[in-house]
Amino acid sequence: VDPTCQAPIKAPNVVSALDLGAERDHDVEEESGGGKFGAKLTKIVSNVQNIVKDGDRVIVFVQFQDLKDKVAEALESKGVRTLQVKGTVQSQVKALDVLQKEKPDKSDPRVLLLTMDDESSAGVNLTTCNHAIFVHPLLANTKQQYDAYETQAIGRIRRYGQVKTVHIWRYLADDTIDTEIYNERCGDNGV
Repeated sequence: VDPTCQAPIKAPNVVSALDLGAERDHDVEEESGGGKFGAKLTKIVSNVQNIVKDGDRVIVFVQFQDLKDKVAEALESKGVRTLQVKGTVQSQVKALDVLQKEKPDKSDPRVLLLTMDDESSAGVNLTTCNHAIFVHPLLANTKQQYDAYETQAIGRIRRYGQVKTVHIWRYLADDTIDTEIYNERCGDNGV
């Protein structure tokens, strides 16, 4: 408040400079898809919500454990139940059995989080899922390694026994290492 100003004013009508734009900034953050998890992860969560709402199931591929944990947190914060393959062989089989049910219960998770470059995504037949989401391009030493991991990952759902249309989703943030890696590995087929 300017001490030279003579206009009558009541305390409830005073807005602190610290509060200016706070609501607007929050709205912009929500509209731009930012929020607690960032724009890219917020878009992924929104897409997954739409996919599972339609009754489909999803495999989300991530390379790094800390990012996989963040993806799980983001999905579960919006009420999307997830499943991870971990623990003993028996617990892994039990977890996958839930996802492989032809007619899942309403409370069953519809999203499987897998690490792209380890044995948890190799050899698993998941034709009950028809969406594969790559949170980021695989950081691999060679193009051949990149292609092999991605082919293996997509092969979990795109194989004999799949009766639905398969959808592959790749999320890349513009002007970041995501697009650099993807373009390097995909050549002329890149972004």
